[in-house]
This record gives sequence, structure tokens and C-alpha cells, in this order.
Amino acid sequence: MKIKKKSILMMIAVMALLLVGCRPSDEKLSEAEQARSLLMQVKQTAEDTYLDISDTTMRSSLDELALKEAEIEQLDFTKMSDKKIDEVLPTIAELTDSYQNLGKDLSAILTDETGVKEEKAKHKGLDAYFINKTGMNLSKIVLHDITADTYSDNYIGDGVTLLAGYTLMGVSLDIYSDSSEWEFVITDDVNNEYTLSCESLRGEALDGASIVLTYDSKEAVGTATLGGYFPEPEPVETEEGAAEGAAEDASADASSEGGN
Repeated sequence: MKIKKKSILMMIAVMALLLVGCRPSDEKLSEAEQARSLLMQVKQTAEDTYLDISDTTMRSSLDELALKEAEIEQLDFTKMSDKKIDEVLPTIAELTDSYQNLGKDLSAILTDETGVKEEKAKHKGLDAYFINKTGMNLSKIVLHDITADTYSDNYIGDGVTLLAGYTLMGVSLDIYSDSSEWEFVITDDVNNEYTLSCESLRGEALDGASIVLTYDSKEAVGTATLGGYFPEPEPVETEEGAAEGAAEDASADASSEGGN
């Protein structure tokens, strides 16, 4: 009996030692959990950045890393030995580096796309129409943004002539908000070029404006004048005014009959 009891006690002790040997130390468990937590953070950052961009070329790389990361999330470190954790830590570190590198690439794309969006937002379409009072038939009307030193396309269109005194409707000017100085460059039907000074094209109230093009050949000076933003409203006749008008008409009719 005593021998059997001793054997049982020894078996229990051995099993206890085996169980203890399969459990990680507190330090190693903490190291593993911190490594996994960092991995999950960099993964989330990369995924969030990806959602903010329109470029989809990195999607397959993210999916590939996500499969590996999911395996790490499923690991139960509490049931692993220190040795086993040490074998897994390099894989976690490598995966973390991969996510960080991919995150840098995604951030660079986001920076580029944001810059393009901000720059695009600085451009506003200004609806207008040209009135040709230069005394010349025009083959070209081009807007020169002096500040940005850029030129628009020909608003008249190739092979088309805007005759003297005629109006060109349906024009949309691309106005850059950071600019402050513009001019129009016109070309007549015999290919002579003239520059017309222009006032500021900035401001919401200018939408729908007429741009009157004039040129003084004696002074060799041309201008592009903004005006006629909205048509003048028709006068509204009140009831009192209508009554007064009717009374005046009746009085006039009575006088006319009396004179006859």
C-alpha cells in the first residue's frame, strides 16, 4: 500500500512539473501579448489608411497579410512554453514590419491623393458669356492666368469665328483661387494677336457674368469688362398703382369725349 501511494504521489508530481513546463513565464507571456497587440495596431492603421484612398492596388497585399495576422490572433500564449513563444515572436515581428512598410506606402498614396484633391478644390468653374465689341472678327479668345502663368483653350473653338458685335454664350472659365491677376488674349481672323486687361475674376457674384471685349486701335489698348451679371427684373405693378392707372385712363377718356 505504501509503495502504491508513493508511486501515485510521484506521478502527480511529474504531471504537475509537465504542466508547469508547458506554461509560459509571466515575462514571456507579457512579451508575446505586447508583440501581438502592436501587430494588431499596425494592421488597423494600414486598413484605415487604405479606406481613405481611392487606389486599390494594395488590396491583395493587405488581404495576404490579414490571413497571416488572423493566425497570430488565434494563438493561446497561455498554453505555450517560453521556447514555443520564442519560436513565434520572430514571425510576429516580421509580420509587424510588413504592415508598417505597407502602411508607409499607403500613407504616401494618401498624401498624394489629398494634395490632388486640395488643388482641384481651388479651381472653380465661372459661367460667363463674351460680347465682342472689339470691332474685329475673332478666331481665338484665350484666358491667361498671369499669377499661375497658364493659358486656357480657345473658347471660340477651332475653325469658328466670333463676328464683331456678336455674343458667345455658354462659356465656363476655370478660375484658380490662389490667382489674383488675369488677362485675355484674342486673335483676329487674320491672325493678329491682342492682349486685353481684365479685372479680378474671383468671387461668387461673378457667376453668369458678361465679359465685354473692347479694343481701341488708336491707343492700342484692350479691356475685358465684367458686367450684366443678372437680368434686370421686370417692374411689378401693385394693386394701388393699377387703380391709379385705371383712374387716369378713365379721366383721359372722359376729357376726350367732352372735347368731341
